[in-house]
Amino acid sequence: RKFIRRPFIALSPNKTWEGFVGGAIFTIIMSWYMSRVMAHFTWFTCPTNQFRLLPEKLECELDPIFLEASSIFNPQVSELVPDAFVKMIPGIVDICSVGGDANVLTPCISGEETHAHHHFELVLKNVFPVQIHALGLGLFASLVAPFGGFLASAIKGAYGIKDFDSIIPGHGGLMDRLDCQFMMALFTWVHYNTFVKMATVSVPKMIYMYSLMKESEQKEFLERIMEMS
Repeated sequence: RKFIRRPFIALSPNKTWEGFVGGAIFTIIMSWYMSRVMAHFTWFTCPTNQFRLLPEKLECELDPIFLEASSIFNPQVSELVPDAFVKMIPGIVDICSVGGDANVLTPCISGEETHAHHHFELVLKNVFPVQIHALGLGLFASLVAPFGGFLASAIKGAYGIKDFDSIIPGHGGLMDRLDCQFMMALFTWVHYNTFVKMATVSVPKMIYMYSLMKESEQKEFLERIMEMS
């Protein structure tokens, strides 16, 4: 049922505000809770370069991103939102300076004349850091990635076609199903290399690359390693 009569976007007439908003809310909720569930399974947390017909149990030293911790949100984030909305967030703490001294900070006490608002602080306890990353990915998937689909719809409209192909009955071609995924894949790669792993090199990856070398290259590689040590 439509609650908003105003068209959502002219490039894709079949898209609705209800679908956009509802999909965003559901995606964000699922990203928060499903990332917590998946963090308990090694097949989601341990890297592997091996492909087997029958999967075996993986064991590895878990990255801190998959371990429960207390996470403190950057206070600058709260400055992007009106104070009235920030105060509605569960667990938010109003931090005040004492006597105008920004070096002396304490939780605000109502009616205390020496206290002046300094910033808001939000500490999430017993939360997996991956949940926070998943929340960011969920927000992008909900609010930005759909525009990849809108662009695809604009291209199809310009050529007067409904779908790119008909390989999937009722859904069109593969491009019709993956139009948003290209933007999502790029954002995930950028997010991972920027906020999760500052470098894409890891010990398992180095061992895998070593196994692909010729015998002479392996010998040279080991000699170089010995020189460095």
